[in-house]
Amino acid sequence: MYNKLMHRLWLKRIFFGLAAMSSLVLLFVFLPYSVLAQTTDLTQVGVGGDLPTDDIRIIIARIVRAVIAFLGIVFFSLVVYGGILYMTARGDSTKTKKATDVIRDAVIGLAIVLSSYAIATFVLNALLRAAGIGGGVISDNVSFIEPLGGALGNGIIQDHYPPRNGFDVPRNTKVIITFKEPIDLDSLIAAGTINPTDPFPVGKVNADNVKIYRSDDGVSAALAQADVDVTFTADKLIFVFDPVPLLGSPLENQNYSVFLSPAIQKLQPDLTLVAAFPPPNDSGYLWGFQVSTVVDVTPPQVQSFVPNAGGTFDKNILVQVNFNEAVDPTAATGVFQPSSDPLLDFDNIQVQNITAGGVSVEGTYIISNGYRTVEFVTFDQCGQNACGGAIYCLPGDADINTLVRTPGLGLEPPQAQFTSSGYLGIVDVAGNAFDGGGQYGLLSDFVAQGPPSPVNSLAIDNYWTDFATNNFVNTTRPRITNILPTQNQSDVDVASPIEITFGNVAMRMSSLTNSNMGLTPEPFHELWYVGRGENILGTPVPPSTTPPVTGTTAIIQHGVLLDYLEGDPTQDYYPIVNNEVE
Repeated sequence: MYNKLMHRLWLKRIFFGLAAMSSLVLLFVFLPYSVLAQTTDLTQVGVGGDLPTDDIRIIIARIVRAVIAFLGIVFFSLVVYGGILYMTARGDSTKTKKATDVIRDAVIGLAIVLSSYAIATFVLNALLRAAGIGGGVISDNVSFIEPLGGALGNGIIQDHYPPRNGFDVPRNTKVIITFKEPIDLDSLIAAGTINPTDPFPVGKVNADNVKIYRSDDGVSAALAQADVDVTFTADKLIFVFDPVPLLGSPLENQNYSVFLSPAIQKLQPDLTLVAAFPPPNDSGYLWGFQVSTVVDVTPPQVQSFVPNAGGTFDKNILVQVNFNEAVDPTAATGVFQPSSDPLLDFDNIQVQNITAGGVSVEGTYIISNGYRTVEFVTFDQCGQNACGGAIYCLPGDADINTLVRTPGLGLEPPQAQFTSSGYLGIVDVAGNAFDGGGQYGLLSDFVAQGPPSPVNSLAIDNYWTDFATNNFVNTTRPRITNILPTQNQSDVDVASPIEITFGNVAMRMSSLTNSNMGLTPEPFHELWYVGRGENILGTPVPPSTTPPVTGTTAIIQHGVLLDYLEGDPTQDYYPIVNNEVE
């Protein structure tokens, strides 16, 4: 009797011990995003020291998989052991009972492990919903589906800054969100804090729907209405949230989160309001980033320019200014179409027809590519491309000049002066005035000096460049010259971006968005993705120091892909580029 009792106690201790261990590991894996977001520093250390740089969630998930696989082997072995005992009992009631006890205890142990997995997922999802941020983290083998991320790409959100899991974000940064459709102002701006008739309306955040908070403090500690100023573009697609206090700490890096409530509504063409986050994204949107200890005091500069300076081009060439960092979209986008109110005409960037006396060409300035690229599209439709899309042209047989203005300096240079009409020139996302460096950027020195004035007639922080047009329309189609990962490639790194290289022409960055490029999982699961582009640069042609652009690599950045081991079901991914990429 003693041996039988000890045997059963021993088995139960093993089962409950293994079950408890697996529960703890599973609970650790399902920690909220605010904790997991702290892995960025470790990744950077790994890169610098030749250590593995896999996402910590992937490493933990692999451990969980190994633990579960080990437990499966243990339970299977016990069932087999019990079966052998049963078959060799030969009618011995003692051996038969021992065999059934082993099989029963193995089944109970397996049930406990599986239940711990389900309970951990249910409890954490419930806690997240109670905190007002919906869903949890869904795991599938060794990869993770990031919670509340699907609206970026497959939903209403086209882009935002800081990017997901961004690091080294300055303390004086602004938070920028670009939507694919116009958003109801009251959803993002507190009622009564804005006068829509102002030349440049500024309001306060609707703190019920937009929550910016230090991740460790939780959503309940989000910045209050009075702590965040809000500006937006006239089309109500881009909103800029400017925290009044500095984020983070001067002593240590800190993680921040931004949550967009499912109560946010978009504005239909008939002025009716509908939910901006319909199913399956009806829990809203959440992302995180790491704030550094520094305050950004470095002016933005021009990194590259299309067309190449001094050349002659077909008249449907697109004017493209690429900055070395993200710039404030409210200062870098707008429409120039002379009106009765000059304050409504955007002129921080100007494309001028020198042949016609220096008049500015009418058109729209569009920002894209992580807020680093501004492109000018004229109103003059001069043809159709091979896919039936409109082609727009600059004046033909003309000398064209492009001017990028720097604003006046505020009381604390390089911070720009903010006026009742907004910024009167280009600023970065920290409010630093643009360092243009004169013609072709030859005198860029990372010092903000402001525009020429009677007080400072030698200031050279405006930027300008020139080129010429002929009277032809270029109908050359962009050609894909390389794709990474390659077609049907296996063992793809779960975090590597998709790269599609157009080697024969420069691409329109504002067409390389997640509206025109996508990543479809099969079988389907929630996955965020966002479009970017990197120009392929050649050698500068004097007198310009700005390198010419010879092609473009389109980039689809995405969430961590699901990773299966050999013998498991296949998870495929299909990058998509539609015919609106130009």
